[in-house]
Amino acid sequence: MQLKKRDIRSVFSKLKMRVEATHHKIAYFEYNGIEYLKTRVSHGEGEIPKPVVERIRKQLFLNHAQFQDLVKCPMGYDEFVAALQERGIIPE
Repeated sequence: MQLKKRDIRSVFSKLKMRVEATHHKIAYFEYNGIEYLKTRVSHGEGEIPKPVVERIRKQLFLNHAQFQDLVKCPMGYDEFVAALQERGIIPE
């Protein structure tokens, strides 16, 4: 799956991730005040290489179908939280 950096930044926003701008944009997912995961993307525009997209997907603990749903919008914040709870990443 080929993605643009703006697609990933919109995912960060949709998931209410805290983003810090260093030499990359580092996004932290917090739930009930506890940080559970983080990922990053470089600044700028353009395409993200496929290996980097795959790394981001894995860091979000999603399978391919779930990640596509997240990017294409059927999956929102609540569905993401439910997916992480099903996998035991965050408490219910």
